[in-house]
Amino acid sequence: PSGTPTAEGVVQATNQPTGEPSPTEPAGEAGGHSVLNAEATDPQKLSLAEAFPDKKAEFNGVAYTRVKTDMTGKCAKAAIGKFAEALDGNKCSRIVRATYVDGKKRHAITTGIAVFPTREDALAADKAKNLGTNVWFRALPGGSGSGAERVHIAGGYASGLVWGRYIVFSYATNADGHTPTAKEKALGEVSGAFRDNTALVLERRITG
Repeated sequence: PSGTPTAEGVVQATNQPTGEPSPTEPAGEAGGHSVLNAEATDPQKLSLAEAFPDKKAEFNGVAYTRVKTDMTGKCAKAAIGKFAEALDGNKCSRIVRATYVDGKKRHAITTGIAVFPTREDALAADKAKNLGTNVWFRALPGGSGSGAERVHIAGGYASGLVWGRYIVFSYATNADGHTPTAKEKALGEVSGAFRDNTALVLERRITG
């Protein structure tokens, strides 16, 4: 049905794909999800404060701290290649991103939301991605010493979904920049968890 999010978890790596995080759809899409399908019924502008209200996040007992945020109306600058062109071509109006690092600085994760006028625009843009060749959103590097200096050049796990007029995304990497091995599939779970956590922002718009 219209408005139901499409979710996927895919490896985005500089080398061969090593596995897939399990796709998980956020709760709350039923009964009112159509509100998110168009700017006309969902007029509130998405801010950094709304998208990333908490400085810290915790998954499976591991705490992550936000080290960088960014908001831009020039969506193509936050993406790569033909996907960047598709964002502009489908009237992307805003992208918010945040990068988190765990306390031991082992993992760095960029998560965010891209905003479009309608669900149809979001779906059309989403079709232009090519995760195998890194044609997707750009990860957001942190400053020196943050543990997120290499997130934009590292191989990792990508997770995304289209929900209403939004694309929600996350990209989890090893902080030292090495591409995940076949034994490092936990990164896929981390990527999916951040995607789902960021999607709660949209769920709150439905449920209040």
